[in-house]
This record gives sequence, C-alpha cells and structure tokens, in this order.
Amino acid sequence: MAFRKVQDFDAPIPGMAMTHGLGDRPWQQPSQYNTIEEAIEFYIPRLADNKFAQRMLDIIERGVPITSLAETMTLGGVMQGLHTIDVAILLNPILVEFMEGMAKQAEIDYKLGDTDDDEKEPDGFVLREAMQSLQKTDIEDIDDEEEEEPEEKPSGGLMSRRGI
Repeated sequence: MAFRKVQDFDAPIPGMAMTHGLGDRPWQQPSQYNTIEEAIEFYIPRLADNKFAQRMLDIIERGVPITSLAETMTLGGVMQGLHTIDVAILLNPILVEFMEGMAKQAEIDYKLGDTDDDEKEPDGFVLREAMQSLQKTDIEDIDDEEEEEPEEKPSGGLMSRRGI
C-alpha cells in the first residue's frame, strides 16, 4: 500500500481567521490618555455637549442608574484603547458626580445605583434601549481619518470551500 503525500496540513488551522494577532486590538496598544487628568479632559467636554447631555439626561430620567452609565462609558473607553482599566476605575466616581450634578441642575429624578435596594440591576430592555440611543450620538472625534482594511485573500485551509 502506497502512502500519498498530503500537503493539507500546511494550511491555517480552522478558526484562525476569527482571531487576531497580539497587539492588533486597541486595548493591547499603549493608551491615549495615561492620567486621570487627561481622561477627564476627554470626557467632561463630551458630557457637557448640549446634544449628548440631552440624550444622557433622557436616559437618566428613564431610570438607568448613573453608576451603570458611567461604568459603561469608561469600559467603552478601555475597549477603544483611550485609557487603561485602572484609569477607568478611578475616573468613574468623578463622572458619576458630574452626571449627578447635571441631573440635579436639570431637576430630574435619578437613581445613583450605589445602594442595595429592591433592584439589583437595571431592566435589561431599558438599559439596551438607552445604550442604543447613546450610540446614535458620536461621543468622540477620534476617527477623523478612515483606516483602510487590508483585502482578504481566499483561504486554502482545511475548512475552506473548494472550487472557488
């Protein structure tokens, strides 16, 4: 019995196209704002913007706790590579106080979210709807220039379609 020479194992492993190399994600790069002061200078003008502030106050008025809103914003900043997680943790109380002051000034009833009362977490539907309405507002002007994505070449892996 003769063995045939198999070259199929020189191809990429299945699922390899769904992963990224080390350093390809924004949070794996050096952060843009390294101190709390730099991060505050990024967030406060955006929170004080009239268009964004109105949407944020509408979300607070719907019953979303301010702490959840601040944590979501800073977590998004970490994922975008704006700052590190330790800066986000130290920044959260400052953003909560700023948003609380805005809600007081607008005379809106708000939930701070720092006490253990009947509600453990905000209603998922309300939170999802609030975050979708926030995403409609562009809170950053970082992406001024568009990044060109490299063209994908067809894979010759074990799981690829043949004859294409």
